[in-house]
Amino acid sequence: MKKAFTIGIATALTVLSAAAPAMASNSGDGFDGAGWSRPSCQTVAGDGSVTYAWNDGKKIASTSKVLGPIVYTTGLVALDNPNQLLAMSNRQLLASKDAGCTWNVAGEMKGWYIELVAARGGRAYAWDRDGNVALATPEGVTPLTAPGGDLIGLGVDRGNGDRLRTSDLEGQLRESLDGGRTWQPVGVPAWTPSNTRMSYTAVFDPRDLDHVVLGASDLGARVTFDGGRTWTSAEGLTERGGRVNVFSAAISPAAGNVVWAMGLDMAETEGGAPSDGRHIYRSDDGGRNFTSVVDQSATVTIPNGPLLAPHPKDADVLYFDFGTGWSGIGTDIYKYETRKNRVTINHNPYDRVTSIAFNPAHPNVMYLGVSEEA
Repeated sequence: MKKAFTIGIATALTVLSAAAPAMASNSGDGFDGAGWSRPSCQTVAGDGSVTYAWNDGKKIASTSKVLGPIVYTTGLVALDNPNQLLAMSNRQLLASKDAGCTWNVAGEMKGWYIELVAARGGRAYAWDRDGNVALATPEGVTPLTAPGGDLIGLGVDRGNGDRLRTSDLEGQLRESLDGGRTWQPVGVPAWTPSNTRMSYTAVFDPRDLDHVVLGASDLGARVTFDGGRTWTSAEGLTERGGRVNVFSAAISPAAGNVVWAMGLDMAETEGGAPSDGRHIYRSDDGGRNFTSVVDQSATVTIPNGPLLAPHPKDADVLYFDFGTGWSGIGTDIYKYETRKNRVTINHNPYDRVTSIAFNPAHPNVMYLGVSEEA
């Protein structure tokens, strides 16, 4: 497996100032950052669930309150309305209207470990693996019709906020054209119940909902480019032709042909490989073929299903992390750069960073959804 050069371990304890270089965007799809500003605060007001950072997590803003246990902050997203963000803190929807400086409770949703996907029109869709789906805005939460079955992913058409797709455990896609009020199956299942032990994730290309990548136990990953009418098994996830578990994946918002995945090569695990079979993979053809780019090592820990956060403007950059509340170890935020084939590391004292979003106009500003476990 390809080895990534690892450098730069730092501790993120420095309070942010308000100056940073901007990066331009011209996507013109409502998420181009028009009207967005950088956070102007040095301390984020709220319950401590969300903060912001720059320099790849080297500097992190303080919060007005210390987060208490047990909290998992998930589904953090930036909306297409300027300076508005949403996040889920356990079952509570949090909203910010000032670029992440102030966070307030906006509503509550049924479910657990709830994810958010941003949509045009100043909104997001919330979902969890039990099939709960809701519309989320800075004004509150509206329950929607369940698509049926356990969910492993939800995608929203970047150009049409009423068009959604989901996947269940067998990779059966369902589509809604009315903002989650009604659903219809599309395509055929990626797996059959007889050959799927467990499905872990489904990720959708927001600019092409026909492009979906699924990850599962033993069988690795499968990809469709025609909305589930046909599915192709991914190649390159294991060098020995054995079993591989793909726990998490992400399609780059900067280039739909770039797909990232985390996998566990069972042959390497059982054979005692130094990496324990744990790798971050990259595909340059939409998920048909993958190459290992980062292996677990003495300096990089890759758990099952790590958070994968591709850079919104640079398809060659991926952020991922490892954190645990055990013994106050804290969290490492890793940055992998394809062109340099290297990993840099910044450490912070939070138990976990469970979600990452980027300021649409200034993506060097990262918003962090943090968690407290003890």
